[in-house]
Order: sequence, then structure tokens, then C-alpha cells
Amino acid sequence: MEAALSNNVGSLGVFHLDRFYANHIAARNGTPVEKSERDWRFDNIVLSGLGLPLESTVNYLLQTAPTFAAFENWILEKNGGSIDPLRIERINCALTEKPYPAEIEKHLLEIEHADDVLSPADLDHWEKNGYVVVREAVSRKQAKASEAAVWEFLGMSPDEPSSWYEKPIGLGIMMDLYHHPTLAENRTSSRIHKAYAQLWKTADLWVTTDRTSFNPPECERYSFQGPRLHWDMSLAPPFYFGTQGLLYLCDTAADQGAFVCVPGLHNEIEAWLAGLPAGTIPREVDLDHLAVPIAARAGDFVIWHQALPHGSSPNRGNYPRIVQYMNMFPLDQKENLKWA
Repeated sequence: MEAALSNNVGSLGVFHLDRFYANHIAARNGTPVEKSERDWRFDNIVLSGLGLPLESTVNYLLQTAPTFAAFENWILEKNGGSIDPLRIERINCALTEKPYPAEIEKHLLEIEHADDVLSPADLDHWEKNGYVVVREAVSRKQAKASEAAVWEFLGMSPDEPSSWYEKPIGLGIMMDLYHHPTLAENRTSSRIHKAYAQLWKTADLWVTTDRTSFNPPECERYSFQGPRLHWDMSLAPPFYFGTQGLLYLCDTAADQGAFVCVPGLHNEIEAWLAGLPAGTIPREVDLDHLAVPIAARAGDFVIWHQALPHGSSPNRGNYPRIVQYMNMFPLDQKENLKWA
């Protein structure tokens, strides 16, 4: 039987936050707690509702072992010092299966009743290939403002190519830039929300706070850092429906380090895995010859099925590829927690 939600909601008043905190502090102290499916779902809802990236939040807890009060203060800091009470109420309603406040219900109904963003042809393409491009998901002006935020964060200039290589970007091409106001505004795009709602068949979705990425052109002093083709899900059955997505912040040609994927493999993942020779490690199979680059313009958004091998590609253009990662998921999202 699942443990009841704790009454220790702290100063922020968020259910389950104390359990998320306690589980990671226990892991830091050498006594990890096995995560249940409910814990996994609740963790995702709480983190997304509070606008927190998973990896940096976990790293903060494991590296600093703060008190719970200090953790709450850190969350407030990441949110600019305050959190709209409606966001907290939505989290708590979701975790306790209570109706949302009227204002939230109204917003979700507006998304439900909005004109479709993905056409029948888009949906057919999705079913066949496992990815779809949402054109003009945000305005070009908005995308360029977000690109400017990336340049500012990195301390580089788009007009000085030598500056693109002066210091490490982060983890490969991934940057820990999450909370700039323009990035937060992109996460509220009604076109992105509606596209995800069409794929998930519900507007009651939670948006993730994910990294940005800067992939500069290769040169004598710099080679592509990855990530190359990979999966972010377990390759052991059962396989559940899941999505991932990214927003192009600058025009990106096919050879400009574009997002790549292996179209259609989501439809044959089980048969493909079953057909591999005994002893083969699926993640080490070279699928580069099947990868297709997805070129797009600033403001376009790519959604792909999580069962597609996907990644970035070497940039052989003359300008960086700059993107913001973003996903949406429903309350009843499922995932195989046994990693393989």
C-alpha cells in the first residue's frame, strides 16, 4: 500500500515535496529508497509544477544536503522569489485528485477547444515517422529574444566566431540555463500546448523545465560533443507512449548540427530489439546511417516519440544550432522504471 501524503507541507505548502527531499537525502547518506511508480509520477508533477529541472535539483540536494527549509528557499530563488499560489494549488489538487481551481479549469478548456495545431497530414506523419514539426510555435521575435538570452548567458557574441570556443558550454552542448523570462514564456505557448494535447488526447498537461543547448560549428580546435543517437527510456518492455521536444531558437539547416532521429522505429521497436543477435547491446548498435536531420526555422518546435533513437549532429555550417528543450506530460503518464 502506498504511503499517504505527508502533512509536512513546509512553508511553500506543497504536498510530496518533503518526500522527494527525504528520499534524495537518504540516498546521499547511503540508504537509497526504492522509488515507486507513484513516487516517480508525483516527483514529475511537483518538479514541473514548481518549474524545477530534475537533474540540477537532484544535484543540489546530493551535493549540498540542505535543510528542508533551505531547499524551499532555493526553490523560491529559482522562481524569482515568489510562486503563484495557483501553481501550488494545482499541484496539490493533482496529487490529491481534487478538482482544479476554476481559473485553471478555464485555461485547460480553452486549450481543449482551440483550433487544432496539428493537421490530419501532421498526425499521419506522426503515426508513420514518430516526429512532427510545429511551425511558428512561438513568434520569430520571441525565438530570437531567447537566442539572445543564450548568448548573454554564455558571454559570447554571434558576430565573433572566436568567442564560441573560449570556454566550455556545459555538459557537452547542454547548458544549465533554465529560468530566463523568455524561456519561461516559451513554456506557455498555446500552440505548443495544443500540439501536445492532440498527441496526448488531453489538455491537462504539465510542462517540463529543461536545458538549453548550444552546438557550434566544428573547426580545428573543436569537435562535436554529442549527444549522438540515443534513447532516454528503458529498452526493456513494457514500452509506454511518451514524448520529447525542442524549440529551435535560430534558423537551422540540415547540416548545422540539426536534431536527428530514426523515423518510424517507434513502430517496430519491439520487433527490432527481438531481432538483434544474442548478446547485442541495443544502445551500442550503430544507426547513424538511418538518421535523418530535421531542419527548421527559429520558432519551430519538434516533438518526437520517445521510442525514436534521437540526438544532435555535428555542425558543419557556419552558425551555432541553439535550442530549448521542453516536454509536456499528463497526470497518468507511465514509464518503465527498470532501466535496460
